[in-house]
Amino acid sequence: MGEKVEVFGAWFSPFSLRVELALKLKGIQYDYIEEQIYKKKSDLILKYNPVYKKVPTFVHAGKPIAESIVILQYIDETWKENPLLPHDPYQKALALFWAKFMDDKLLQALIKARRRQGKEKEEAVAEAGEALRALEEELKGKKFFGGETLGFVDIVANFIAYWTPAMEEALGEEVLTSQLQQLPRLRQWCHDFLEHSVVKQTLSPKTELLEFMSTQFGTKPT
Repeated sequence: MGEKVEVFGAWFSPFSLRVELALKLKGIQYDYIEEQIYKKKSDLILKYNPVYKKVPTFVHAGKPIAESIVILQYIDETWKENPLLPHDPYQKALALFWAKFMDDKLLQALIKARRRQGKEKEEAVAEAGEALRALEEELKGKKFFGGETLGFVDIVANFIAYWTPAMEEALGEEVLTSQLQQLPRLRQWCHDFLEHSVVKQTLSPKTELLEFMSTQFGTKPT
């Protein structure tokens, strides 16, 4: 397909990273437009994503799509080579289940654990631990969540390997990183994910990410 592909993203965003990883794994050429999402939103992001007004926003042949998991599905269905999802309908449904689980259960629990205090924080930490143990079990006998190759669920889960550990290092917290010590399969998955050639060429430099997170998120709400 020769139509123009554009990604409106933010260099530090794990959600933008999802889209870039998917495109690179499939060998799709694209134009990347950096958005200053913590400053004034651009006219283009307001035009292409008027509902959420956030990144990533994906534009293919002038047609915009929002929300990273929806974008990943579109990419996989539009460009068939190097599939990210299984062909089997049941296995595909399972992969989509785990992708949704990443955002709805684990990521939300980790965000709550950072923002809350006292009993609410304890409950969020426990919820995150339960979600991580479920992922540990799901990785049994597999290198990646989809098998031997990096796929849809791994792309969605990128925040486990890079973004959240960087956030915790910047803020002096250890909700995820401490629990990973008890989860050998998930810890090995993090290593394998970060060593993947496409991932290595796409990740933002850690020193810059740490500096950004310390500045942007260093003052935690009470």
